[in-house]
Formats: sequence, C-alpha cells, structure tokens
Amino acid sequence: MKLSWKRQLIRPRHRFATSQGGLDEKETIVVQCEHAGVVGLGEIVPSALYGQSLEDSERVLAAVADTLGDDPFQINPIMDRLIAAHDDQRATLAGIESALYDWCGRRLGVPVWRLLGLAPPSKKTTFTIGAAPLAEMESKVAEALAMGYTALKVKVGLEHDEQILEMIRSQFDGDLFVDANCGWSPAEAPERIRALERFRPTIIEQPLPPDEDEHLAELCQLGVAPIVADESCQRPADVVRLRGLVDGVNIKFTKCGGIREALRMITLARGFGLKVMLGCFVCSGLAIAPALTIATLVDYADLDGHLLLAEDPFTGIAQAGSVISLGEAPGLGLEPA
Repeated sequence: MKLSWKRQLIRPRHRFATSQGGLDEKETIVVQCEHAGVVGLGEIVPSALYGQSLEDSERVLAAVADTLGDDPFQINPIMDRLIAAHDDQRATLAGIESALYDWCGRRLGVPVWRLLGLAPPSKKTTFTIGAAPLAEMESKVAEALAMGYTALKVKVGLEHDEQILEMIRSQFDGDLFVDANCGWSPAEAPERIRALERFRPTIIEQPLPPDEDEHLAELCQLGVAPIVADESCQRPADVVRLRGLVDGVNIKFTKCGGIREALRMITLARGFGLKVMLGCFVCSGLAIAPALTIATLVDYADLDGHLLLAEDPFTGIAQAGSVISLGEAPGLGLEPA
C-alpha cells in the first residue's frame, strides 16, 4: 500500500486558549493510504503536551511508509509493529490507523462503525468556551447558545474563575463541564473545587498536574462533581494506575493512538467502574470522525474540535444543536469539503 501525507492549516473561529496557552491557527497532517484503487484518509493532530510535533510526525511517516505491507485489513498486526517502534508518537499512529480503517470501510462499502459492530454514532458533545477576557467569554457563550448548544465546557484555572462561571450560569442552566487543564496545585485545589459547587458542574477535569496524581482521590472525596483525568491518562496502563484515584478518564486519540487503543481503555475503565469521556484537540472533522465512531460506548463526549473552526475542510458529520452524528457513508464517512 502507498502512504502519503500533507500539512493542513486550520483556523478557529475565535482565538482558542486554555491556562496553558492559546492559538489563532494550527497545522495538522492529513495522511492518505492508497491500495487497489481505494484511498483511506486520517488526520494527525500532534500535541507538544505529549512530546509530539509536526516534524516528529513527518519523520515517523517517512520511516514507516514502506513497511506497512500490502493488506490494509491487517490493522492489528500493523499497529502492533508501529507501537513497538514508535510508542512515543501515538498521534501519528492514530492518523495512520484512521486511514486504514477508512480504507477498509470504503473497500467494503460500509461505515467503520458497522465494521466494529457498534450502534449508529450519535452523541451529545460539549462546546468549549476558551479562556479569554470576561467580556469576550460572555460573547462566546451567547454565540454558542444562539447556535443551539446545550452542553458547555469552560476552561478555568484562571484568576477570575468564579466570575466566569457566574456569567455562564446567569444565562445557561444546562450541562457545564469545567476543565482546569492542570491549573491548580494540591494545596489550592480543594478550596477551588468547593467554590465551584454552587455552579453545579457536571464534571471537573484534570484539576492537578500529572505529577500530583496521588492527591486526586482527596478531591473526589469532596463530592462536588466527578473528577476526570485527562493529561494524567494517556494509555491503557494509565487507566489501571488511576483506579481509585479518579471518578473517570478522558480518552483522546492523540494520546492513546487510535480506535483500537481507545477501545481497550474503555473496557478497562468500565471494569473499574470509571466514567468515560472522549476528548479532542482543535482539529478538522477528519480527526473527530474516528472518535465519534465509538462515542456510543462512553458517558461524555467533548468532540467539538471541528465545531470551533471558522471553516471545516471536511464534510460528513451531521449536527443538530449539541448532537453530532455519522450516517451510512462508507469508511469514516467524511469527504473533503
């Protein structure tokens, strides 16, 4: 099979920021798997948070392009080899795997969710309100509500968290996900979380830096809202390690390496009685589709990476308010706009 790739420039509708920084534009990589006259597509969304870069992705793609073999249906052995050789670049591996799954579905004329034996993908997603000055965030909330979103996610870990949440709750009574992005210390987190209780958060995501995981159980015991690990939970082994420390885990393909590894994490989490969330980074719909494919298996979805864009370069994901879905189109179900 032939593997090729190119960079893709995407721009958020508004500057997107968290307590860790912000962006006005971003590059991802579209990877293409071609074999027997059929082309499968995937998207690579590297993150510096996990030691990944566009250059790293292109280096890995060049190294593996001639090693994938001549049978795209052999996803498991292909991915086993890739993880063994490039375990630290799982965003790249997720994009390759997505292209393989897309190829298989297109070759057989069926959507990937049918290949996996899953229900038709339809899931309520949060819409993220990025960190910004208070007046700008108020404008973003009003815009989101006007567009019909019924679940919001807000970035906190800033000086004016309570003002932000008061502003949101003054005009929105629905599901409110709070994401601190590692923004609090173990000493300040309990007070910060108690202060959130009056805003009725649906979950509180990653309140502490990953090297402070041992303190997470204390925050769960506060009973304000489920504590969900994100940056602390990258791979299947992390789900095991976090058992008893958190109420749930946030799975992202950039961290874990794609559909196959995400399914393993979901199975482990369910066995431990943990809630499961699927998340994403700012990306096009091509990176959202693989996660949406398995979203019926999880409790929460934060799959709004493509909804944040000024223009999505791919079509195929249907939207009705906060609910996004995939239909019967073969493969991952997306086409270039």
